[in-house]
Amino acid sequence: MCQFTDHFYAAVRRLAGDGSVKERLLSAYTENLEMLPDQDIPESIRERFDNLRSAMHSAKPINGETPAVASIRKMALGDATRHSKTIVAMFSELVRVKATGERLGKSKSADPIKRKPRKFVRATLN
Repeated sequence: MCQFTDHFYAAVRRLAGDGSVKERLLSAYTENLEMLPDQDIPESIRERFDNLRSAMHSAKPINGETPAVASIRKMALGDATRHSKTIVAMFSELVRVKATGERLGKSKSADPIKRKPRKFVRATLN
């Protein structure tokens, strides 16, 4: 749980840093959240995380882009802001659960998906 929360903390720190909202969202997602295995996503944030992951893989990549780069490039600023707020809300939920001592329900899949690290490709997102 601690390492999982650390990934979200790093993502939130990146979202609060310098750059456009699209640049910060791309960095927060690709560097901290994209590699999280599906079976480790707590039930309390599973739906929001699945929606985020779907949004980050919604556009077809071109010219060597990753799906996240393509998706964020095509994303409206309002949507990028909304997804950034979702990451902050998920982190807040993880901290709340940790502070209250509640159990984080994890769904266990029989066949966990192993994600390969993706090569980061810089693109113009504005």
